[in-house]
Amino acid sequence: MDPVTFVDAVTLQNLISKIDLLSRQVNQIAEELKAAKKPYLTSAELMELTGFKRDWINDNKHDIGYSMLGGCLRFKREDVEEYMQRNYFKVKRRS
Repeated sequence: MDPVTFVDAVTLQNLISKIDLLSRQVNQIAEELKAAKKPYLTSAELMELTGFKRDWINDNKHDIGYSMLGGCLRFKREDVEEYMQRNYFKVKRRS
Protein backbone atom coordinates (compact mmCIF):
# COMPACT_ATOMS: atom_id res chain seq x y z
CA MET A 1 0.00 0.00 0.00
CA ASP A 2 1.27 3.48 -0.91
CA PRO A 3 1.83 5.91 1.94
CA VAL A 4 -0.67 8.75 2.33
CA THR A 5 0.60 12.35 2.39
CA PHE A 6 -1.41 15.05 4.05
CA VAL A 7 -1.24 18.59 2.69
CA ASP A 8 -2.50 21.58 4.60
CA ALA A 9 -5.34 23.62 3.09
CA VAL A 10 -3.18 26.70 2.35
CA THR A 11 -0.62 24.68 0.39
CA LEU A 12 -3.38 22.89 -1.49
CA GLN A 13 -5.09 26.20 -2.35
CA ASN A 14 -1.77 27.66 -3.57
CA LEU A 15 -1.23 24.61 -5.77
CA ILE A 16 -4.76 24.88 -7.20
CA SER A 17 -4.21 28.61 -7.90
CA LYS A 18 -0.94 27.89 -9.72
CA ILE A 19 -2.58 25.18 -11.81
CA ASP A 20 -5.43 27.56 -12.68
CA LEU A 21 -2.96 30.29 -13.71
CA LEU A 22 -1.00 27.81 -15.82
CA SER A 23 -4.22 26.65 -17.49
CA ARG A 24 -5.17 30.23 -18.38
CA GLN A 25 -1.68 30.90 -19.77
CA VAL A 26 -1.81 27.77 -21.94
CA ASN A 27 -5.24 28.78 -23.26
CA GLN A 28 -3.99 32.30 -24.04
CA ILE A 29 -0.97 30.95 -25.90
CA ALA A 30 -3.21 28.57 -27.85
CA GLU A 31 -5.47 31.48 -28.86
CA GLU A 32 -2.44 33.55 -29.93
CA LEU A 33 -1.12 30.68 -32.04
CA LYS A 34 -4.53 30.21 -33.61
CA ALA A 35 -4.69 33.93 -34.43
CA ALA A 36 -1.14 33.86 -35.80
CA LYS A 37 -2.13 31.16 -38.29
CA LYS A 38 -5.26 33.00 -39.41
CA PRO A 39 -4.76 33.50 -43.19
CA TYR A 40 -6.92 36.64 -43.59
CA LEU A 41 -6.83 39.76 -41.45
CA THR A 42 -9.37 42.53 -40.90
CA SER A 43 -8.25 46.16 -40.89
CA ALA A 44 -8.38 46.12 -37.08
CA GLU A 45 -6.19 43.01 -36.94
CA LEU A 46 -3.79 44.56 -39.43
CA MET A 47 -3.61 47.73 -37.31
CA GLU A 48 -2.82 45.61 -34.25
CA LEU A 49 -0.22 43.54 -36.11
CA THR A 50 1.64 46.46 -37.71
CA GLY A 51 0.90 49.34 -35.38
CA PHE A 52 -0.26 51.45 -38.34
CA LYS A 53 -3.39 53.58 -38.23
CA ARG A 54 -6.47 52.96 -40.37
CA ASP A 55 -5.62 55.89 -42.70
CA TRP A 56 -2.22 54.37 -43.50
CA ILE A 57 -3.83 51.00 -44.20
CA ASN A 58 -6.41 52.55 -46.52
CA ASP A 59 -3.70 54.57 -48.31
CA ASN A 60 -1.51 51.47 -48.84
CA LYS A 61 -4.09 48.73 -49.37
CA HIS A 62 -3.44 48.62 -53.14
CA ASP A 63 0.28 48.03 -52.57
CA ILE A 64 -0.35 45.35 -49.93
CA GLY A 65 -3.23 43.62 -51.73
CA TYR A 66 -6.72 43.18 -50.34
CA SER A 67 -10.21 41.82 -50.86
CA MET A 68 -13.47 43.60 -50.16
CA LEU A 69 -15.92 41.12 -48.68
CA GLY A 70 -19.26 42.22 -47.29
CA GLY A 71 -18.10 45.81 -47.32
CA CYS A 72 -15.05 44.96 -45.18
CA LEU A 73 -11.39 44.92 -46.15
CA ARG A 74 -9.55 41.62 -45.79
CA PHE A 75 -5.79 41.24 -46.14
CA LYS A 76 -3.87 38.02 -46.73
CA ARG A 77 -1.38 37.57 -43.91
CA GLU A 78 1.26 36.39 -46.40
CA ASP A 79 0.74 39.54 -48.54
CA VAL A 80 1.21 41.74 -45.48
CA GLU A 81 4.37 39.88 -44.47
CA GLU A 82 5.69 40.12 -48.04
CA TYR A 83 4.91 43.85 -48.18
CA MET A 84 6.69 44.47 -44.88
CA GLN A 85 9.71 42.43 -45.95
CA ARG A 86 9.87 44.16 -49.34
CA ASN A 87 9.90 47.55 -47.63
CA TYR A 88 12.43 46.65 -44.97
CA PHE A 89 15.82 48.31 -45.29
CA LYS A 90 18.87 47.60 -43.26
CA VAL A 91 22.04 49.64 -43.45
CA LYS A 92 25.26 47.95 -42.45
CA ARG A 93 27.46 50.18 -40.35
CA ARG A 94 31.13 50.27 -41.00
CA SER A 95 33.35 49.16 -38.15
